Amino acid sequence: MTEPVTAAIRANYAAVATAYAGKWADVLAVHARAVADRLDLGEARRVAELGCGPGRLLPHLEQLAPRARVIGADLTEAMLRQAPARFARVVGDAQALPFAGASLDAVVMPFVLFHLPDLPAALSEVRRVVAPGGSFAAVTWSGHDPHPAYDVWVRVIDEYGGPPDPSPQMPSNAVTSDPVELEAALRAANFGQVEITVERFHHHPTAEEFLAHSQVIGAMARRIALLAADLRAECLADAERQLAELPPEAFIESGTVLYTTAR
Repeated sequence: MTEPVTAAIRANYAAVATAYAGKWADVLAVHARAVADRLDLGEARRVAELGCGPGRLLPHLEQLAPRARVIGADLTEAMLRQAPARFARVVGDAQALPFAGASLDAVVMPFVLFHLPDLPAALSEVRRVVAPGGSFAAVTWSGHDPHPAYDVWVRVIDEYGGPPDPSPQMPSNAVTSDPVELEAALRAANFGQVEITVERFHHHPTAEEFLAHSQVIGAMARRIALLAADLRAECLADAERQLAELPPEAFIESGTVLYTTAR
């Protein structure tokens, strides 16, 4: 049963759409642009970004594919409202795409595949809508380096009795974080010329930026939101005190991501 998970993910992104469209979207867009640059889109006529969120990649796709109609699709209407209005935008689930077969020359999916509860179905859908000779690109999380600030944040919420994250957000991460497993999944969906490279991810927010982001986006934000208002205020104050004791490098978020292309 994938619908409850899909509904939870939709609800989560609807709740954070405005905040997500801030700095975090720009951080991820660096990698979205880099993987899109690996595709030859000069002659493409229809290009879609699936899971486009606030649409940071769409103008770049427009530059890479000057002859194409660039389309942004997302599970969440609230996210699509953040995207530039000059692009075609459509609400759609990657597991049941609202496109005709062989109607797209390229599909790009940055930071999306791990969210999909039925990854094989989604990859088969992408393969269905991509025209012969068309291309596909994705970015997925892989490994994470130690992150002291996040560890403090988790510990404080645990100490205040924050309930577990109620929203399963990355049901396919075990496959999409592993280059071997991800390639096998793509080949099972009849993709060819699969190329996957491991790239570095690095983001260095200030303490204030980290705390502001962590209160509204991600698993810890969902956990702290479940605390009673007075307890939540205490928890945030305690976290702020402890985070203030950390050196600037403790807030660096780094690790690896996978850049995937296929035809």
